[in-house]
Amino acid sequence: MSTEESYAVDSYGTAPMMGLSNGAYKYGREAAPQPDITDRKVVVESNFSLLVKDVTPTVEMIKEKTLLMGGYMVNTNISRTEYGENAVLQIRVPSEKIEEMSKYLRSVAIKVVSENVDGRDITDQYVDIERRLGDLEAQRTRMLAILDKATTVNEMLSVQQALDQIQNQIDSYKGKLQYMDGTTKTSKLTIYISTDELGLPYTPAQPWRPEVIFKQAVRSMLGTLQDIGSFAIWFAVYLPIILGAVVVFKIIKKIMRKRSKPTQTL
Repeated sequence: MSTEESYAVDSYGTAPMMGLSNGAYKYGREAAPQPDITDRKVVVESNFSLLVKDVTPTVEMIKEKTLLMGGYMVNTNISRTEYGENAVLQIRVPSEKIEEMSKYLRSVAIKVVSENVDGRDITDQYVDIERRLGDLEAQRTRMLAILDKATTVNEMLSVQQALDQIQNQIDSYKGKLQYMDGTTKTSKLTIYISTDELGLPYTPAQPWRPEVIFKQAVRSMLGTLQDIGSFAIWFAVYLPIILGAVVVFKIIKKIMRKRSKPTQTL
């Protein structure tokens, strides 16, 4: 193994681009494929708040539609309170069908209380990782060539150690690219569903809404009445115990008073 090749192995991790010599670094840069940025990588996430007549049937319809579109369910949560049913769904559908799914969600709702679509361009990060991956793969090719020329066990072990480090980084970058591909090929939709508009997470367009204030006032009154009723029930349950304790206390107090009276002298 030549002096330059030994330097490339021994200095791995300290020289530019994972320790290869300047010659090896140039080799990797020249071998790296030129990235194509015409296909933008955009992560799309949408949020919907839907007022519906029935929550459970609507959830089932959305699940069925998601599967028909080639998407899948991420998670589902349905809760039932005294004010009605609420549900939160997270689904992923192919990005090219995001508009079709949005139209479908609007069609199953009595009212779309809020709708938000957020797109985040990750093309620059994707291209940068592709470039780094190309550099690493070129370096691996270079190190394999050096391994073929190794003549001693120590040289082979040193080169293999460097190759293992490069391979770990290659696997890591490939995993990142795979994840980014997955998040850009499918779009995530978070859907809030309720039979009560006040059960949905949104900011009203009108700051003052008399009908909403009336509902809130009625709920507050009902809550107060429930608290009073609960207190009355608890009080009625414990009342016999309280009365019994009072009676016992008075009897004991009366006995103590009699004992404390001085005896009259004849």
